[in-house]
Amino acid sequence: MQKKNALPIVIFAIMLVSFIRLPGYCEPVDTTFEQLKLELKNKGVSDEFITITENSVKRLISSRALLADIKSVLLDLWGEGRNGRALKNAVASVAELVESGDNTLEAAKITSGAAHKAESEGLNQFAVGMRVKKAVQDRKAYLKTLKN
Repeated sequence: MQKKNALPIVIFAIMLVSFIRLPGYCEPVDTTFEQLKLELKNKGVSDEFITITENSVKRLISSRALLADIKSVLLDLWGEGRNGRALKNAVASVAELVESGDNTLEAAKITSGAAHKAESEGLNQFAVGMRVKKAVQDRKAYLKTLKN
C-alpha cells in the first residue's frame, strides 16, 4: 500500500520541479527575446533593426549568452548605424563565435574589429564581409585549440 501512495507523490514532485524556471537560464528563447525587444525599443532601436537581428539574437539566447551582453552588442551596432546585410552578418558572426564557445563581448570585438579595419582600408562591402568571415574562422580555430 505504501508504494502505491509514493508513486503519485514522486510524479507530482517531478512535474513541479520541471516547471520551476531560473531567470536568464531556462526561460524559453521567445520569451527572453520579447523581453530584450522591449528593452531595445525603450532605447529607441527601430523595429526594422530588431527584425533583421532576430534569428541571430535567438541563436545567442539559445547559446546562453548573457542578456546584458547581447543588449550591449546590439546597442553598439545601433549606435554605429549598421543596417541591412551588414547588420545581419555582424550579429550572425557574433552568434557563430558564441556557439563555438566564445564570450559574447569578445566575439563582438573580433567581428567589429575586422569590419572596421577592412572599411578603413577602403574595401567594398563584399570584401569587408570576407574579412569578417576570415576573422571568425581564425577565432574558431583558436577556440578549438583551447578545447584540446
